[in-house]
Amino acid sequence: MNQFGTISGRALCPAPQVLQRAVSRRPQVIVASFRVRPYTVRKGDTLNSIARKREIKFEELVALNHDMNPDSLVEGQTILLPGGKLSSRDREILAGIGPATYRTYPVREGEVLQDIMEKRNITKAEMEALNPGVDLDRLSTGQVLKLPAGKCTVREREMMTGSGVPAEFFHATSALGKTVLIALGVAGIYSAFLWRQKQEPDDDSE
Repeated sequence: MNQFGTISGRALCPAPQVLQRAVSRRPQVIVASFRVRPYTVRKGDTLNSIARKREIKFEELVALNHDMNPDSLVEGQTILLPGGKLSSRDREILAGIGPATYRTYPVREGEVLQDIMEKRNITKAEMEALNPGVDLDRLSTGQVLKLPAGKCTVREREMMTGSGVPAEFFHATSALGKTVLIALGVAGIYSAFLWRQKQEPDDDSE
């Protein structure tokens, strides 16, 4: 991506505008505004399922991805989505973010602690320190846990950076007083587009 907001010859929008800066001695945070965000196709995805979960018109997705074959998506393929269109799971993940060194995470149906830790490279010691008194070996659907702020799956990080979460969030430490100012809007937020070399996608379903 260059300063004019283009990727592989595709124009995205004008160069980003600064919306917010951290003040005082906090790390400076700049939130950029773009109209689209990247999405990595997962196993089982179809263009219709992607659109339905995020209330996007099928025709809108086709228009954003004019070089894509809508009938033949490939796992690992990157497409563009409207920046402010999020799935219900996306909203849950964003709602758990705050100005601290941890984030909250609602357990998905069928998840066990090992699933959560392995996908995010979290240790048992970290989980126990953040969740004192919680029986981590007996989790229930919807139970809210605390996770280290910067430890996310590939899908979560892709969605968060594309929704305006600044890079500082992913480098948060446990030092007292060192927080990251997160600037997030409501579901209609226009997202930041931070293009990074992707790893292989995980198996999150939304």
